[in-house]
Amino acid sequence: MTVPFDSPNNRIFYACQAVFKEERNTEAGNGGDPTGATFLDGVQSVGVSSSNPANALYDNGRYERRFIQYGQQEIEITIDRVINKGSDLFYSPASYANNYQTTHFLHANNFGSKGAKDDNDKVLRNYDITLLYGPDQFQYIGSGAAGLDPDKDDIISVTYPNSIITNISYTLGVDGIRESITLRTKNIKYNNDYSDLTAYTIPSLPQDGNILKRQDFDLTESGYGQSSLPTEVKQLFNFDTPELENDLQKIGIQSVSIDVSIDYTRLSDTGNWRGSENNKEYEQNRWEVVNLPISITCSFAGILRQSLPYHNFLNGGENKVRNVDNVYTKSLAQTSSTDWQEADREIKLVALGVGSPQEYFIWDLGKKNYLTSIEYNGGDTGGSNVEATINYTNQYSDFISAKSTTVYDLTS
Repeated sequence: MTVPFDSPNNRIFYACQAVFKEERNTEAGNGGDPTGATFLDGVQSVGVSSSNPANALYDNGRYERRFIQYGQQEIEITIDRVINKGSDLFYSPASYANNYQTTHFLHANNFGSKGAKDDNDKVLRNYDITLLYGPDQFQYIGSGAAGLDPDKDDIISVTYPNSIITNISYTLGVDGIRESITLRTKNIKYNNDYSDLTAYTIPSLPQDGNILKRQDFDLTESGYGQSSLPTEVKQLFNFDTPELENDLQKIGIQSVSIDVSIDYTRLSDTGNWRGSENNKEYEQNRWEVVNLPISITCSFAGILRQSLPYHNFLNGGENKVRNVDNVYTKSLAQTSSTDWQEADREIKLVALGVGSPQEYFIWDLGKKNYLTSIEYNGGDTGGSNVEATINYTNQYSDFISAKSTTVYDLTS
């Protein structure tokens, strides 16, 4: 790798970095050209770690092991960002429409479920993540004076090809929403032939800072967003006689966290490191298979105004915490079908975007979520409030993060 700068950097910091992504549901890439990738705005931090597994070979009779065998390297990229109202989420289905099947996370046009090609040549959604590093002498990338600063458009370009997502998480707090994405790849490419910034499409900088905030979310079902919260959450944080403030209900929720963890099984391919051959790096995920169901959790944390009135899994009536499916309930000796409980809690969060017609950001975890735990803490003599965290999961692999002018009511 060559360094293109006339004046070498003293450091790399946030102002001289940029992140680009290119996504696909096909195996082959773009021939190694990173200049068609999309600038990822709102990035707050990006981290890269490399694991190089090594095994010292057994050498009987010697105390000095001389021979080391390396395994295939694995590189992890973690991106943390805020969401601009005019931007898209990192992952979205190919088409958000009023159809449960085509919007489902595992649909071949969306995230997919395996690295081998299906009948339509579709594979796991994979990403080329390209990091640009510019000179540290400028306020931000590309901000040097044309004709005066020889390093103005010089960059170091590094691509992590065919990366697959291992985790997506969203945290909504009083200070706004954060998106965190973790990806995994087995290759790295230094783009010496693409070390000129003018070859990349970069929006106007600095960014406008029009990001999603807490006030852009409407967590009431009667509001603009058509959000849906589980019964227990509404009982816990929104009392039976809600107070009104500016015609909005006071809800004690302080934060909401969504976490999607994707685990894979790699089918054995003895004698061949897929992705290690020159010009065949795109084969690295060929035998990766998603382990099902996808691990999807959601937690609501907030200040308590009351205790949960019904905290018994076997209580009847509307307030019953119906947190389990038929099989699990039957194992509790519930033999009558009328006693079977159902995973039936809907979770959907909606926030206002921009545009005309009005755009919405949507996080839809489906209608088959169930409660897993309720935790209480605080209320000590130091004056802290009593807070609660209530946790849910689903076994349907239901997860949609999308941006649309319509919020659909999707039913399995």
